[in-house]
Amino acid sequence: MFNAERQRLLGSCRWCPDEGQLGYFEAWTDGSAGPVAGNYRTGFLDDDEVEQWLHQQGRFSRRAKPGQARPAMRIRLLMCERVGWLPVGFAMSRSSFLAMETAFRLSTETLPILVANNGRQYSNLRFSEDNDSRLESIALTVKLPQMFQLGNLGLAMSHHLETGTTVAFLHGWNVFSNRNYVTDEPTVSHAEDLCGMMQSATTLWAHPLFLPAVLVREHLSRAEAFKSRLEPKVTDIERGLGVTRSARLVGLEVNASVQHMVQDDQERLRITARLNTTATDVVNMLGILDWDLQHVKFLGRVNDDLGALHGRMSPAADAELRSVVEYLECEALSIVSFVGTMKSRLDLQLNVLYNFIAQAENNLNMKIAANAGLDSTAMKTLAVVTMVFLPPTFVATIFSMSMFDWQGSSSTAGETNGTVVPEFWIYWAVSVPLTLAIVIGWRFWWHFQKGYYENKYLSVKPSEVPRSRRRGSGGA
Repeated sequence: MFNAERQRLLGSCRWCPDEGQLGYFEAWTDGSAGPVAGNYRTGFLDDDEVEQWLHQQGRFSRRAKPGQARPAMRIRLLMCERVGWLPVGFAMSRSSFLAMETAFRLSTETLPILVANNGRQYSNLRFSEDNDSRLESIALTVKLPQMFQLGNLGLAMSHHLETGTTVAFLHGWNVFSNRNYVTDEPTVSHAEDLCGMMQSATTLWAHPLFLPAVLVREHLSRAEAFKSRLEPKVTDIERGLGVTRSARLVGLEVNASVQHMVQDDQERLRITARLNTTATDVVNMLGILDWDLQHVKFLGRVNDDLGALHGRMSPAADAELRSVVEYLECEALSIVSFVGTMKSRLDLQLNVLYNFIAQAENNLNMKIAANAGLDSTAMKTLAVVTMVFLPPTFVATIFSMSMFDWQGSSSTAGETNGTVVPEFWIYWAVSVPLTLAIVIGWRFWWHFQKGYYENKYLSVKPSEVPRSRRRGSGGA
């Protein structure tokens, strides 16, 4: 079903044996003392040594000591660093990958699942060709959801139920590299963590689901560490917005912070970027943790199927594995609950930030309205000039009407009349008082309107939050 996609990916993937690293982990029992702390080995190998390692030849052979039975191999894990982003790259040649795929009897869905970005899981129960009712092996492929803070790992494995041997292939970023692929920050390699966990659980080496459980445990441990880094960021955002008085912020003085946040555009921009970045990480992490939780339940179902169809696994190992699966489910639920709380806290802070932005916009609108009012000064000046000259013009117009005869017709011949009639004082006596009365009246009206406008609009300031009482202080 997956073979067509597999063939396409074999041609499109990058095969880079000269980049990255290849490594291995092997664990075995000697058949007499059971699994003990020293029965494992780990190391690096070159691409041209993959064939020898697959067939346990050369320096990778395991020979029994004189008088002892041949060691029973429990885990053979080939680890490969992922090279680049897209197309997906492998630190091995295509021929080595195909040889590994054949030797480990991996399913055809292995490569399509390993190159996926989101979470994938697939299990295939294989029955004996001689006896259709006898379960012979199980093949399982897992691709963890991609998030560089938690990891980008894929595991393809096959477990032979009769021999109790698990052969597997691990691929992903930072398998061996101790610097994060995306941020270039120092980090602990996945191989170091995984090998440490495998070495400490010798009683589960022969269990079919041991490696998938270890992979999930590694993923959840990275999630726990990332959660611990996110929580202080959420607290810093709450402190920056300055309205939360809870937990470690119970004694926070919020008055100055709130006013600064309302008035400072650059500070709002910075905290908006921090809030959205942190919220994005939290949302992505919640989605990945939800997948982890579903995957743990998937492992539980697969284990139930193995018990029902095979039923010959060690009761002690099976009970221990079930306990591990239950613990992983509990751990995933715990982290999901905590991260969900962080998301709710960020949602509250986002609402607070929206309120600050709304207040800032209201203040800006009031300033615009004030400036618009002040811009009308020029028009008012023109109106005043018009008002000053209008009364004299009006009076002059009235006095120039025919109903007023300033130069009487009864003047006798030889009598000389001046250019300005003696009654000219009447024009000024009417025009000047009328003009002064209008200007003074307008001035009183303008002074009243300006005071009313300033009191109603320009005197509004950002709301002040009452100073918080410190923890343990008295008062009503």
